[in-house]
Amino acid sequence: MISYIGGKSIIGKWIRDYIPTNIETYVETFGGMFWVYFCMEDKYPNLNKVVYNDFNQLNTNLFENVRGSNYKQFGELLKLEDCQQKGVVDTPEQLQLYTDTFNSYQKEIFADGFQITDSNKLEVAKKYVYVLTQIFSGSQPEKSKYMNYKGKYKSKFTTFTEKLTTQKYDKFQKQLEKISVCENMDYSDVIRKYDSPTTYFYVDPPYWKTENYYSKHDFDRDDHEKLCTQLKGIDGRWSLSYYDFDLLQEWLPKNEFVWEEKQFTKQAGTKKDGTRDKGTELLIMNYKIQKEIEKENKLIGEFFDNE
Repeated sequence: MISYIGGKSIIGKWIRDYIPTNIETYVETFGGMFWVYFCMEDKYPNLNKVVYNDFNQLNTNLFENVRGSNYKQFGELLKLEDCQQKGVVDTPEQLQLYTDTFNSYQKEIFADGFQITDSNKLEVAKKYVYVLTQIFSGSQPEKSKYMNYKGKYKSKFTTFTEKLTTQKYDKFQKQLEKISVCENMDYSDVIRKYDSPTTYFYVDPPYWKTENYYSKHDFDRDDHEKLCTQLKGIDGRWSLSYYDFDLLQEWLPKNEFVWEEKQFTKQAGTKKDGTRDKGTELLIMNYKIQKEIEKENKLIGEFFDNE
């Protein structure tokens, strides 16, 4: 969708391969930019409800304005925005214009007490896209500075507009059309609302000790524990993304849940020189994946062969 702190654009396909195919409802409790959902393929024959949720009202409002067929109107609105369309600022006057527009939008939508209403929701979504696409790596949009790409890169604003308005992104557009509901709820409430034996939750909370990197979130140490406790008691299947930390194995023991890990390059860790930090991503599940089942069957077979 758009670069955003904690986004899973790089490892979304890895996570996707662990999603059960017989689910009826798909829910992301910390939706962000919904990257895992956009990596999903058409192999879920029973899927009839897709739920986006985020505690950040700016995120939820954006997705409300692009879900279903809404993306068509929103794409046309973005086309009207004079926003460094070719990624090049030709004159100091243009740079000042774009910077002033960015600062104005940022100050407005991140102001304390700012409210989204039926009358301003479309304009707010446009301004939010403007801000998100003009900062570095999508991190801390409420205080990041306007970034001039100086013609080195295609404008992210232009790319996002094309995703909504051009035929070559028809797969992306079809994914938007399948989004059923956009919620602006606390994680615990959305889990309770949609929990069922046929629901799958992808859970991607602010990571341990990185909570302050997220805008308009209220997540602390106790929430990490409450989240893990709640997940252990629900009927639905879930997979939880994290970096490892000491308490995690106490809350979700390896002998009770499936732990998978993968080395990856951090998108949000991109440095000014273009290099990126490395990390180890954890995916913890309350269900057995196919290779675990095959491993168990093999061990059972070997046991009986030796009898």
